[in-house]
Amino acid sequence: MGGPLREWWVRTVRQANPRWQGASTQGYYVLDGDGTGIVWDNFPPRLAQFLDMGVQLYRQREHGPPLTLAAGQSSATAPRTPPPGASVLKLYTRIRPLPADAGEHNALMGRDFMWVLQEEVREMLARSGSGSAAFPLPNSLVGRLTVFHLVDNTRGQVWAYQTGALQSASLTGRVLRNSGSTRTLALQGSYAKRDSHPPQWTDLGQEGTLEGECDLDTATGRLTRFRVHADSRAWTDAVYDPRRPPRGRYPIQTAILEATDALSRQIPPEPSHTGMHYLRPHIPLFG
Repeated sequence: MGGPLREWWVRTVRQANPRWQGASTQGYYVLDGDGTGIVWDNFPPRLAQFLDMGVQLYRQREHGPPLTLAAGQSSATAPRTPPPGASVLKLYTRIRPLPADAGEHNALMGRDFMWVLQEEVREMLARSGSGSAAFPLPNSLVGRLTVFHLVDNTRGQVWAYQTGALQSASLTGRVLRNSGSTRTLALQGSYAKRDSHPPQWTDLGQEGTLEGECDLDTATGRLTRFRVHADSRAWTDAVYDPRRPPRGRYPIQTAILEATDALSRQIPPEPSHTGMHYLRPHIPLFG
C-alpha cells in the first residue's frame, strides 16, 4: 500500500470495508467513478452475488465528480512490466487428489504468471548447441521457479518462501529436435524446500519433480512454447490462516505453459514486487 496513491487507497478501503484493521487489502472491490469504495469481499465463490450487490449499492448512491489523479501518479503506481525481451509463463495449481477431510478452500485453483528473461533463453540456446547431452538450466531460472512459483496458492496469496529455504534444486534440458529456427528441449528435474518462521509456522515445506518440454527460437532468442507438469507434496503446520491446508503431506499438481495474450504481460507475477530478489534470486545452493 505504498506509493503516491496510498492515502486515497486507505480511505477507499475503509469506505468499502469498515471492519478493515490495517492489514492486507486483498479482495474484490466495487468503486464509484469518484473514487469512493462501495463494497468489498474476499470469498471467490460469492463473486457473482458480490457483483450484483455492488451494482445495486452503486445505483442507490449519489455520485461525485470523476476521480482525477495528479500528473505522474498513474504511471508511478502502475504494475511492474516484464523486462525487455522477457517471455511470460502461466501457472495453474491444484491440490489433487483432494484429501477427504480438506476444507472447501483447498478445492480452488491457484494462478500466477512467471517471467523468463531473454538472457536465460540465450543461455539455454548456448548450452544446448553442442549436442543432445543433458545440461543444467540457468540458476536464476531454476531459483525463480522453485522458490517463488512452485507453491500452494490454491487458497489465495501465499507467504513467500525465502531463497535460503531451498534444500535442493536441479532442472536440466536436453535437445529433442531442431526444426528450422525452433529447438525443442526436453525438461526434467526435482526440488525440495523447507522453512521455519515461528510463531506463524515451525515446519513448512514442499518437494517434487518436473517434466515437460519447451521450444526456443534460435533466431530471436525467445521462448515460444512451454509445457511442463510438476508433481509435488507439500506440508505445513501454519496457524495464522483460518482456511487450513490439508493435514499432513498432500499432493499438488502444477501445469506451466506459455502465455501469448496481451493481458498476461500486464499482470506481474505475484512475487515480482521484490525486484531483483525475484529476477535474480541468490540461491546459496548455487554459490
